[in-house]
Amino acid sequence: MSTWDNSTRRLNELNEKWESNQPIFISTSGSTGKPKLFKFEKKLMRWSAEQTLKHCIKSNSLKQLIAIPIDRAGGLMQWARSKTWCSNFDLIEPSSNPLISYTGDAEITSLTPMQLSIILESSQSVSILKQFQTILVGGAELTKDIEERALNISPNTQWINTFGMTETYSHFAFRKFGDEYFQLIDETEIKSTVNGLMIKNPCTQNNWIDTRDIVKLKTNSTFKWVGRIDFTINSGGIKIQLETIEKLIHSNLNWPLNSFFCWWKNDKKLGQKLIVCTLDQNTISTNWSFLPKYKAPKEIIILSQLVFSSTGKILREQSFQAFSEK
Repeated sequence: MSTWDNSTRRLNELNEKWESNQPIFISTSGSTGKPKLFKFEKKLMRWSAEQTLKHCIKSNSLKQLIAIPIDRAGGLMQWARSKTWCSNFDLIEPSSNPLISYTGDAEITSLTPMQLSIILESSQSVSILKQFQTILVGGAELTKDIEERALNISPNTQWINTFGMTETYSHFAFRKFGDEYFQLIDETEIKSTVNGLMIKNPCTQNNWIDTRDIVKLKTNSTFKWVGRIDFTINSGGIKIQLETIEKLIHSNLNWPLNSFFCWWKNDKKLGQKLIVCTLDQNTISTNWSFLPKYKAPKEIIILSQLVFSSTGKILREQSFQAFSEK
């Protein structure tokens, strides 16, 4: 039975736990490893919701549309915001294009970049999109072209790119579309180390946690995201950031970001050999002159399908393993 089939029962369970101050357990997406359960406490969900209200929404009377799974952090926190703000919400079945048949009057929603990309391709969905005062976009990488298209199509919408992880409950930083750097929410500290970005705030019990993200700090409270340490390989002594290569392939070859990914194979000479795994919809090119020296893929693998997380992230290792096991 699907999550959507169980949605009413799940909402009842969440309401019971909220009223009795019991913790709620949510599974991580598994995009960078095995999924694991994480405990959400009511007081910290409320604190996070108040931060979203203060920095991103400004009004607690606006109705929300919840179009992402409520058994994941993103959907759970939308629900927690409505509980904290005492505001109404519509809950609809999660899909790649949740606005295609939406007829409600919600004014706020949260979308993944993949959902937003598909919505922008539909004139019917775009007309509905324009009714929203604020749209939060997060859960995966947001490309510049999707950001620019959204701003052009619905300039009166407040567009906000959020940055966070399950272990921080929700976003601990945000960036308005068009801005270059993310801004931290209150009571949040970060530091950049050789192991990646570290963060602490009330949702981490004020303990430092490792995000595995690579960032460029501008100030103590602003940063630009670069990629993930998990997706950095060492190929013949050359460090290659897979997400950086993906951005260049996307912008130079116009491959949709949800249609390919960079990965690696063991290699006797290089240690780790850079490869590209792509769906057959992409036109294959062997001209990698737009890539930095020594950072061209050594092999291209055609996949029949990709494995995605519930938030629209490509599960690289699982997708590659599914191909390898055939």
